This record gives sequence, structure tokens and C-alpha cells, in this order.
Amino acid sequence: MLVLATILFVGGFVWSLRAAEISLAGIAWHWLLASVALGFAGVVLNGFELSLCSAAVGKRFHPIEATRLSSVGILSNLLPIPASALVRGGGLVAKGASMMESGRILLFVGLLRLAVAGAITGVALASLSLIAGSLLASAVLCVLIARMGGMRAATGLLALRIAMLGVVTARLLLCFWALGAAANLYDAALHAIAPVVGSAVGLVPGGIGVAETIGAGLAMLVSQSPAMAFAALALNRLGGYLCAFLSLALFEARDLVRKKQTA
Repeated sequence: MLVLATILFVGGFVWSLRAAEISLAGIAWHWLLASVALGFAGVVLNGFELSLCSAAVGKRFHPIEATRLSSVGILSNLLPIPASALVRGGGLVAKGASMMESGRILLFVGLLRLAVAGAITGVALASLSLIAGSLLASAVLCVLIARMGGMRAATGLLALRIAMLGVVTARLLLCFWALGAAANLYDAALHAIAPVVGSAVGLVPGGIGVAETIGAGLAMLVSQSPAMAFAALALNRLGGYLCAFLSLALFEARDLVRKKQTA
């Protein structure tokens, strides 16, 4: 499955660059580097979210430690299973949460991410029904989370999800600019839901190729270039994996330095 997903991703990426008539020399690397730099904010926010999930079930998970585990979770999405959820759930269980508690809070937060992404995409599409449905789902999920960990945890997780999707939207906008597209914030917001839905497809590693294909389909709905959307989402994905890898490498380097100092 990983091989097939990789073929879909690489083949689609090459097609999208050719269809949009974009060469590597034509990429505005300063915008791409800005998107990658912003990706570190996403990694940190993922860590804070996991820490707050732990607090919602009455356990303590230091944000720095949670950020490290979240980096592992992002990279583990390359496996043909919902590995990120398993890594995050295992981290909560290791802190003393039961499997049921960790499963419930991660399920609610995952659905909350989808609901918030739906609202953002609904605004971009000017779809009142999608906005209303997404806001209703968000409210219900916040109530369910509040019943587990209190209103503070629910509002905190909602705020984090909004911030995380804001980062995704901003990174996508920078990727569009890197490809030379005259995109605006609404164009990027339209595709914010694609990585969310793609990552939910557990049989495909990290939703590789799936999220990009969804983005291309959304682009066709509003007469945008599907090739440009695919390419921007692909660059966004690669940048996200790079940020997670570099974050994990920094944590490992820190541990090596500490071991040498105490040796």
C-alpha cells in the first residue's frame, strides 16, 4: 500500500508540475522556505494539543515531551495504519489514562478537527449549509469534550484546532505563492479540509496522494487549476514531514548532549 500511495503521490506531483508548466527553477524558494518555517508552529501546536488532551482525562503530559511524541506521530503516518492515533493514544496510556479515555478524547478531537476544517472550507465555498453543519458539529463535540475534561479543556482544544488549521491555511497560501499562483487566503482556505480528510484514510499511509487528489477535485468545483492545487498540497505535505523530522532530530541531539554532559 505504501508503494502504491507513493506512486500516486510522486506521479501526481510530476503531472501537476508539468500541467501547470512549473519547473524547479521557477519555484519561488523564499515562499517555500517560509512555509516550511511556519510548519514548526504546527508541530508545536500538535504537542500542546496532545498535552491538553492529557489534561482533559486528568493526566499531565508536559508540552515539550508531547511535542516530541507528536513529531513521531506525524512521521509514523507513513505507515499503512492510523499510526499517529496509535502513537498519541499510547502516549496518553503511558501517562495513566485508560485505553477508553485516550480513545474517546482522541476521537472527539479528531472529529473536531474535521468539523473546524469543514467550516473554514465552507466559508471559502460560501456554503451556508456546510458552515452551519460544521459549526453544529463543533458545538456538539465541544460539549462532549467538556463532559470529559471541563469547559476549559474544550475551549482550549477548539482554539488549538482553529490555530492549527490557520497555520495549515497560511502554509498552503505560501505554497501557492511559491508555485507562482496568484492565490489569496480564500483559495488556500478552500483546501484546508483536504489534509484532514486524507489523513483519516487509514489504509493509505498518511493519506499520501489522497489529500492532494481531494484538493484537485475541490479546485475544479470553483474553476481553479487542479494541477496547481495538487502541487501546493504536495509541497505542504513534504514541508510538514521535514519539520517533524527536524524537530525529532533536535530532540535526539539534545538527549545526546545531555548524556555526554552527565557521562
